[in-house]
Amino acid sequence: MNSTKFSFLLLFLSSFVFSSAQNHQSRFEKIDVQHYKFEIHLNDTTNHIEGFATISTKFLQPSNDITLDLVDNTGDNGMLVHSVKKDGNELEFNQAHNKLGIHLNEQAQTGDVIDFTVAYSGIPADGLIISENRYGDRTFFGDNWPDRAQNWLPCVDHPSDKATLEFLVYAPAHYEVIANGSLVEKKELENSMEFTHWKEDVPLSTKLMVIGAADFAVGNNQEFQGIPVSSWVFEENKTKGFLNYQYGTKALEYFSELIGPYSYEKLAHVQSKTRYGGMENASCIFYFENSAISDRIPEQLFAHEVAHQWFGNSVTEQNWHHVWLSEGFATYLTHLYVQHFYGDEQFKVGLKQDRERVIGFSKQKYAPIIDTTVQEYTRLLNANSYEKAAWFLHMLRNKLGDDTFFKGLQKYYHDYRNKTALTKDFQSVMESVSGKDLDRFFNQWLWNAGHPIIKVSWGTETTGKQIDDQQILIQQGGKQLFSFPLEMNVLYEDGSVDLLTVMVDKTKRTQQFQANTTSGIKDIIIDPNVKLLYELAQ
Repeated sequence: MNSTKFSFLLLFLSSFVFSSAQNHQSRFEKIDVQHYKFEIHLNDTTNHIEGFATISTKFLQPSNDITLDLVDNTGDNGMLVHSVKKDGNELEFNQAHNKLGIHLNEQAQTGDVIDFTVAYSGIPADGLIISENRYGDRTFFGDNWPDRAQNWLPCVDHPSDKATLEFLVYAPAHYEVIANGSLVEKKELENSMEFTHWKEDVPLSTKLMVIGAADFAVGNNQEFQGIPVSSWVFEENKTKGFLNYQYGTKALEYFSELIGPYSYEKLAHVQSKTRYGGMENASCIFYFENSAISDRIPEQLFAHEVAHQWFGNSVTEQNWHHVWLSEGFATYLTHLYVQHFYGDEQFKVGLKQDRERVIGFSKQKYAPIIDTTVQEYTRLLNANSYEKAAWFLHMLRNKLGDDTFFKGLQKYYHDYRNKTALTKDFQSVMESVSGKDLDRFFNQWLWNAGHPIIKVSWGTETTGKQIDDQQILIQQGGKQLFSFPLEMNVLYEDGSVDLLTVMVDKTKRTQQFQANTTSGIKDIIIDPNVKLLYELAQ
């Protein structure tokens, strides 16, 4: 996800967010959804949708019931369940507090896979955004992150539970319908309606399960290793839109070579009404509406969202508090994309800009990258989970070296492809590849707040103290002290230059180091190769 357009308007807070997170663990131990088949009926006269969800559920322990997420119909909006059936027989159910409890006629045993069909209808309060585009044309777009799928889909709305899926969409025939996976069937029906069937055979988290329906023009058709790539833009935007969306396969090719095989059946770049700058829905990325007409659409936006197809989509964070495994990875992979195509200097410019964002955010909120105190999950979309997490990966790369770092990245993707992972899983992979104990490194940069705040002085520049003009004094400020290697270009009075690396110790606020010359120091340039997340003390 790219948060360019996201203004942190928290539109869907409720007292159930926290309880939902707490209660999920018991569901995770009880059931594992294998497959969703969502039949969705759209129309042009109202925002009312009709749905039939067939949910194949594997039982991990004996049980007489299951619980799904589905936002209640409590007024004008929400979903009302009409029936729940198994093998054509109706089951008892209870809908309350945005949960759908289904009661079995007989106890399911461990290993049983049972299909339930839920018939429901209503006006989505969120999740499926039914609105008009800039031209006044009606559009439908799924926008599920972080747990908004339950506004229109009965599901286990948590990133830890991945399942394959199908969307069977009935809509007025003037719409083109896009969804995850490959196109199974598309046919005209009576009364100017059309049926479109998309099927995704790779398990996904619900945050990535979407449809889009609009008066699309489809173009930029390309292919990479048998994977079809296309652009979907509003009909009025097709000339400018296809030009803006020209980056169809560029990032796909690069990340496939850098990390590993692409997991999905296609890649569609889609103009949409997402609230985010871009939303990385698996195999059909949704970009904000003006992306197709702007004169300044950064190529990096497309690289970021494509990078998510590997990290965030295929390898998915097991819970929201580890979202850095998605956003930090996509942010840093975008920097790597820039480095590969546009060189080291542009790469360093991006890192420096990110460093300033991290410093700025730390003055607003002093928190670690993995902030388990946050329960309003949209608040996790900040400079910590994006830019600071990208800096963590950059420093890890410099700590381990390129060969080991990229070998670890590839192994992490290989081991957790189409699965879920936590930070400890990534750490374990990097330790196994490097042969190093990375516990202190991960704890310092991911689980602790802040970053090094340093002041470097030498000779008579030290405050109130005369020391040898070949000696360097490094002082740490801030609430938290850090251990890190600090590179410095030391410029001497005799015109020579020395690249000096010193180890700064978090147990000492002040440390003294000796320069490698008999000449006096003229100037010191800190972190000349842009390897450290730090702030200069004022």
